[in-house]
Amino acid sequence: MKTNQKLKYLFSLVILSGLLLTTSCSKDDEPASNLTGFTSFGFTNDLIKDYPFTVDNTNFVIKNTDSLPYQFDASALIAQFSVISGSKVDIAGVSQTSGVTVNDFSNDVTYTVTAEDGVTERTYTVEVNIAQTNPEGVQWSQKSPNAFDNTFETQEYFYLNGKHWVVLGKRFVWFQTSPESKLYSSTDGISWTEETPTGDFPVGYDHNIVVANNKAYVVGYISGVDTWGADQPTLEKNLFTTEDGISWTKSEDALDVARIYSPGYNVDETIYAFAGNLQGGFGSFTNARPIGAPFYPPAGISPSTLVSTNGTSFTPSADYSAEMPKRVYGAGYVYEGKMYVAGGIGADGFPLNDVWSSTDGVTWSLVSEGAFTARRGSSAVTYDGKVWLFGGQLEDGQVSTDMLVSEDGGVTFSPVPADQLLPSNYKARLNADISVDADGNLWIIGGETVTDVTYSDEGYVDAITYEVLTDVWSGKLNKL
Repeated sequence: MKTNQKLKYLFSLVILSGLLLTTSCSKDDEPASNLTGFTSFGFTNDLIKDYPFTVDNTNFVIKNTDSLPYQFDASALIAQFSVISGSKVDIAGVSQTSGVTVNDFSNDVTYTVTAEDGVTERTYTVEVNIAQTNPEGVQWSQKSPNAFDNTFETQEYFYLNGKHWVVLGKRFVWFQTSPESKLYSSTDGISWTEETPTGDFPVGYDHNIVVANNKAYVVGYISGVDTWGADQPTLEKNLFTTEDGISWTKSEDALDVARIYSPGYNVDETIYAFAGNLQGGFGSFTNARPIGAPFYPPAGISPSTLVSTNGTSFTPSADYSAEMPKRVYGAGYVYEGKMYVAGGIGADGFPLNDVWSSTDGVTWSLVSEGAFTARRGSSAVTYDGKVWLFGGQLEDGQVSTDMLVSEDGGVTFSPVPADQLLPSNYKARLNADISVDADGNLWIIGGETVTDVTYSDEGYVDAITYEVLTDVWSGKLNKL
């Protein structure tokens, strides 16, 4: 009985040993796997580790959907990947280790993934797509070569309720003609329509227009000749407003003191009209030009700023800082809640090259002097958190081709890079209107260019011939 139990025990051991031996032999005899391929792919480098790369196991292509930053250096990247178990990875026979091996991905790279069987292979092409367009570049286009009537000498642009508007003005000849105006509108900047305004439309020229509170405000312009009948233009003291561009309303004597050729500002819906040319002395709008001065100095320059908090009444401020030279034809812009004025013509008839800032129109602080060549009639706008300064007329009477940008509010200015420059068929100009619409498009409207300058025997500017421009340009930063 006991013998039988021992035999049963021995027999069980033999059976179990046989089973173990059989199982072991079957595993050793299994063929190696022929499954292989990438299951994930990316890079460890900090700048791009969060960019997703898609593994296409149908076409065997690995690439990023979102382009890497412009001019990104892909010459030394470390790939981090996972593969089907048992697979080996190489590039041209050189073994690759995830998270370790460095390669140049400036051009497409071919990976070979070999299965456990050592025979089955898959070849993948890795494409590292880098943005080819500079996000800081600007794509410019001429929307219209001749948008308006070029027999009108002045153009004042405003953008209101998603539409472009331009008020044209024609100067009068003493005792022969009266001022004229036209109104144009456009929805796209390409096609412009002459409109028939209603109500009290401000007929005249050199309009100073500010947009605030969803209205356009004409804060001064030349409306005719004075009541004495002399050859003296009349500066308009009435305020003109419109909510739709077509219908205009007049507010009698709302400006208190008439002025022109001054920057207008909207700061938190408070309207400012800085300084400007006042009604000149009887019989003379400008003084005689000093010897050597390229331009006629203004007969009278306001020492104050018109201010309106309600859009109805405008009150002159106290005289502004005596340290700031008086001027007209300065370029105005708003930057980080402050008003700025750059350049212009001083009381001596010479252009200026300084920048001043103020929060109230009274106290002005010097921001910079000599940051750009002295000029008058340049155009400035705040765009993408920077100040952009276009053109203007220099001391020699010629028009500047400059496109300058400042990243510090006007302390320093530098030429824009080549891929932000306007095309070669863009004419350098002064007194152009520059604006930014709600979609981040820059607009340049009209202005004047100089076709000829003659000089005296002493080398001073003697006479300047101007050409009115009626073209419209638009540009937008690529990243916007």
